[in-house]
Amino acid sequence: MINFFRQIHEECFLKDWVEAFHKDDSLIDLVFEYLWLYRSESETRILLNHSDFPPWLLLRFIYFGYGKQILQGHFDSNVYFAQVKNLIDSEQSLRILSLAEEMDKDPTLKIHLLANLDAQTWESYFDILEQNEKTIHALVGIFVNLKEQEIRTILLNSPTLYIYLRLMLVSRKITDDEVGDEKAKILKDILEGIREWELFATNLKDKFDLLTERKQIPKERDSKRISLILYELIKVGEEDRAGIISYLKGSHVILDEWEEGIIRSTLVNYKQFGTFI
Repeated sequence: MINFFRQIHEECFLKDWVEAFHKDDSLIDLVFEYLWLYRSESETRILLNHSDFPPWLLLRFIYFGYGKQILQGHFDSNVYFAQVKNLIDSEQSLRILSLAEEMDKDPTLKIHLLANLDAQTWESYFDILEQNEKTIHALVGIFVNLKEQEIRTILLNSPTLYIYLRLMLVSRKITDDEVGDEKAKILKDILEGIREWELFATNLKDKFDLLTERKQIPKERDSKRISLILYELIKVGEEDRAGIISYLKGSHVILDEWEEGIIRSTLVNYKQFGTFI
């Protein structure tokens, strides 16, 4: 398997490999077994995000893994697709989203892939919508069949997706008629709730020199920033804290895994003893 990963850097190897799949369909599942087993390896990510790895094949691998999860008794598609999102980059997510017909059949996966887009690939996705004669309302419509907590969790884990949806709301591209009165109100309420954390993150960026702190070792950073985050987090329900932490990390006011770990462990201590220390 190591030699296999090494060969992906060789010119034309991946194209030949994909061509072999067309001739022998059974070979796909055999290779997927290895990729699934080694999915945490950096070499696997290189392969999955290679420009010659076709989106239809990557989509098949995603569902292959989903089947594995179900066999293991894990039925939460949101949890699984959130993990998949970390395996593929923004460009590859866009290539999968270009499979319009397949994506329309799975709105949950579609939203997680949208959450993986950066600013540049978002613009490219809007171009794809226009080429397929779809409007921005078709994009918003995929939220209709999701539960409120699912929408909130997805948006908290993707500050970029939240920003784009809020821009649509502010510009009035989202209307009650397109998504239904009740769903429109829920979506707007969720966006307004996240807006409070957006303003909180902006305030922290104004108060602290985060560019400098990012270069410092943890003990040299201003501990007041972590304290402010903790005091805000204990004001919300426990079910929302994980999503908010992800949002603040995605907004770059929680600087790294070390700070995230400190915040999470301190919250556990607070739950048990009623104090941070």
